[in-house]
Amino acid sequence: MNLPRAARLFAGALLLMFVTASPAHAAPQVGHVRLAHLSPDTPAVDVYLYPFGGDRPKLVLDAVPYGGVSPYQSLTAGQYTVAMRPAGAAASTPPVLSANVRVRGGQAYTVAGMGPYESIRLQVLDDSLELPDGKAGLRVVAASLKERTVTVTAGGMEEDLRFADTPEYTEVDAATQKITAEAGDERASADLRLTPGSTNTVVVLDGDRGLKLLPLTDAAAPGVTPEGAVDTGMGGLAPQGAPVWIFALAGAVVLAGTAFLVRLRRPSGRTT
Repeated sequence: MNLPRAARLFAGALLLMFVTASPAHAAPQVGHVRLAHLSPDTPAVDVYLYPFGGDRPKLVLDAVPYGGVSPYQSLTAGQYTVAMRPAGAAASTPPVLSANVRVRGGQAYTVAGMGPYESIRLQVLDDSLELPDGKAGLRVVAASLKERTVTVTAGGMEEDLRFADTPEYTEVDAATQKITAEAGDERASADLRLTPGSTNTVVVLDGDRGLKLLPLTDAAAPGVTPEGAVDTGMGGLAPQGAPVWIFALAGAVVLAGTAFLVRLRRPSGRTT
């Protein structure tokens, strides 16, 4: 009588081991950061991304010119420091400027060097937004130093933006919208296809002749994160958990224990 009960307990314990042999912790939440140089009279810079309080960068972008915008980098949620140094300067050189950014899971951010050289600053822009059905988010960032004020029209919106203005998103219809920026005799325009639920940024830059527009897609839709390299070394992050062989071994042992229990309960076939 005790043996079948012991066998049942043994098999149950092994089954519990199998079920609980899941990863020790859930995969870390991931957020997304891209870096931009939007200061017209600032020379090219090297951009460093560090974990907060750390001295080993997760990412270094060399010689980023004015108008340069990196792809999104996927990072474990937490706090980071972005620092900019003159292009080619040693990593030990004190940064020209730096800023901290808190990355939240499922959110996207742009960290941009903004303003004129003598008062350049790093600004953290939130690139994520929940939108009504059929709407898209659109914002225009003024980064033209030649034209201190530009008038921007798009999708029924019209704004007068001063140099280094970074307004919030405006909800517009998800459709192909004509974006126009004007200042005096200067005018630049572009057709931008906006998909439902997407967030989009248009940067007004100084071109070789007059104004130039740089359209950027921030997020394709809610829950559709931007694509980019992942965390350290531009490689993937593998969640740490129980090795696959543990699952296989636990499954095999549970099956063996169950078979043993069945044999114990099966009549022996002997007659008395």
